[in-house]
Amino acid sequence: MEFAQAPNLPRVTSGMKGLDIILGGGYPKERNILVAGPAGAGKSTIGLAFLVAGIIEQDEPGIYVSFDETLDNVRNDALSYGWDLKSLEDQNLLAMIDGFSPRAGISSDEKYVCSIEIDEMINLLINLIDSIGAERVVVDSITAIAVGIDDEVTQRKEILKLSAVMSALTCTTIMVSEMRTQDEVSTMGVEEFMTQGVITLRYQFGQSGRRSIQVRKMRGVKHSLKERPFLITDQGPQVYPDEELYEFKSN
Repeated sequence: MEFAQAPNLPRVTSGMKGLDIILGGGYPKERNILVAGPAGAGKSTIGLAFLVAGIIEQDEPGIYVSFDETLDNVRNDALSYGWDLKSLEDQNLLAMIDGFSPRAGISSDEKYVCSIEIDEMINLLINLIDSIGAERVVVDSITAIAVGIDDEVTQRKEILKLSAVMSALTCTTIMVSEMRTQDEVSTMGVEEFMTQGVITLRYQFGQSGRRSIQVRKMRGVKHSLKERPFLITDQGPQVYPDEELYEFKSN
């Protein structure tokens, strides 16, 4: 498969070599990227791969905000790919924010805790970005934030506010979002338009459990629009940029 030459934009690795090839060098630096897909598609794993690769390969500290899982669950899942998040936290290279416990109404022993209140989260993010020199942020997920807000208009305003603030900061940000259907990216009607890039995942349930990935939008970047095979391996997420989806068979 031949990919078009990308323009001369500063890039950061996605943590997946195959996706970097599709994008002609990785995510555009300091942009907001939406990663959307159904449950079980691998969205959180893509976010963690992005953070770990940034720390290890490009010396870029990161921040992970979890509203959908306890941080202990996130750390344990990461260990299955060989990623020791606790070690990175202890070295002040990674900050993990617990947004799940306040949402679930349970106590938390985590160092950093925030509610789904957008202004509180933004203030915490700004302080952490400054204190650890973070250059990468993952918010997992904006769907969980919206669920905690009853009014649809307020949902959209708050998510747009978060996106606008992150766009103004010198960070590359991944915002994770749930898709209701295989084709409907925007649950709230704004997600697909508030970011500079949109990556969608598909997960076909069944015996094979086939996954695929598609770059639907990446502003300023020439890229393939084709769906490509995507696997979650023992080493983390892998994208196969030269494989046709219908020919691909998972092990």
